[in-house]
Amino acid sequence: DGGMVFHREALEGLKATLWKYRERSDRIDVGAFKDLTGTTRKSAIPLLEHLDRMRVTRREGNSRVILPRS
Repeated sequence: DGGMVFHREALEGLKATLWKYRERSDRIDVGAFKDLTGTTRKSAIPLLEHLDRMRVTRREGNSRVILPRS
């Protein structure tokens, strides 16, 4: 892990943003994630990996599947 710390409220907002995006598409790649969140690639990758561990997203190749709310 790169030692990044994510604030719980920020993560909750990010999850809500992803689920809203899911209404248009259930897949997102790093570039679209960066555009959606205004982050850099350096921040986007650890965020996406964290979202994978939280089962909000699942990596498939070069993109992520945004999973339904559980």
